[in-house]
Amino acid sequence: MQELFLFVSEHIILVSIWFICLTILIFSFTKNMFLKSIIINNIQAIQLIDKNKAIIIDTRTDEIFQTGHILNSINIPLENIFLGNLNQIKEFKKSPIILIINNSYEYNKCIKHFLKYGFNNIYILKNALNDWNCNHLPLFINNIHDK
Repeated sequence: MQELFLFVSEHIILVSIWFICLTILIFSFTKNMFLKSIIINNIQAIQLIDKNKAIIIDTRTDEIFQTGHILNSINIPLENIFLGNLNQIKEFKKSPIILIINNSYEYNKCIKHFLKYGFNNIYILKNALNDWNCNHLPLFINNIHDK
């Protein structure tokens, strides 16, 4: 035991770096356990849509939504979610919900609001629509003349 204390006292920088790396590793493994949703990829999203009739909620602004979105997705900007304006989807509480969120730092806050209003089957599309576009999956673009 004395040898351990001697080693730590003589190699404080090395031990500090090791401790920081261990903390980061533990945090990265445990953060998903506390997140009340599942981050899914494109294939998993397509399976949920086809087999479980998942509802897609696109949280991007209306302007960005109009430039391209997944067919049949519902646009509810993050601001509206944070204000609790989820009336247009309250009938889907029992359905799986796939969220498209551009800002990964908003995941937890958005999920908390959905849980607060009784939505329990929540999924997040990994990297929002970036991977969807990279895989050349179809997007629906609203025509200006449709309005």
